[in-house]
Amino acid sequence: MKTYNKKKSVMKKVVNLALKGNANSTTCVMVYQPKAPKELKKFSKMNNGK
Repeated sequence: MKTYNKKKSVMKKVVNLALKGNANSTTCVMVYQPKAPKELKKFSKMNNGK
């Protein structure tokens, strides 16, 4: 039982350190989607109300 408690304590410390590291980091994502040329409209299967 003593080794179980020791392992549990170590694992708890490891998880807490990992969570602190992940919680304090940020991620930035930039997405670029260029405009489609107007000539491609004629190939569209959707009418879009026009």
